Amino acid sequence: MLEAAILCLALNLYHEGDKSEPLIGLFAIAQVTLNRAKRDPEKICAVVAAPRQFSWTTKPPRVEDSPAWRTAQEVAKLSLYMADFTGGATHYHALYVSPYWRSDMTVLGKWGNHIFYKPKGK
Repeated sequence: MLEAAILCLALNLYHEGDKSEPLIGLFAIAQVTLNRAKRDPEKICAVVAAPRQFSWTTKPPRVEDSPAWRTAQEVAKLSLYMADFTGGATHYHALYVSPYWRSDMTVLGKWGNHIFYKPKGK
């Protein structure tokens, strides 16, 4: 079960981080995934695979053995034991997009190439 959670989290980091995300950004993306899963490893794969949550999941995952994949795996493992430094982030987007939902959110910070949010009032 823990191995599956690490694999799902690593796949999310690998694809969402676009292989160029700095470490702090990868850790922040991991925290969003963990926050959505209520920090329960048994829920991580369901959160990652949920419809319309992460764009990469609409296609079969492709991973090549590379430094980016090895980093994603290590960040996934470490993230399971880290405290949440994002302030409860449940959403994020890349710096170059402006999603419609951001006006309903509180900005928590920018880590790496993404801006992180939580719903207003939470």
